[in-house]
Amino acid sequence: MIEIGNLFKQKSGDALVEIVSFWDKRDIDYDCPESIAIVGMVKFVYLNGEHQGKHQSMSRRGFRFRWEAVNA
Repeated sequence: MIEIGNLFKQKSGDALVEIVSFWDKRDIDYDCPESIAIVGMVKFVYLNGEHQGKHQSMSRRGFRFRWEAVNA
């Protein structure tokens, strides 16, 4: 489960990240104003590697596909 403060490692590498926050982003289709999608987003910070200290955001769906939880 993705919760604030949890650690995750990259499935295809050795990067380690910590979850910082969540929010729901509205995705509005401007051709059809009645069509609004809510996209769950996650913000995380890299704890090692060349991106250490960098904050990044991505959809929760994409995050679950690319990262796996670290069992403590």
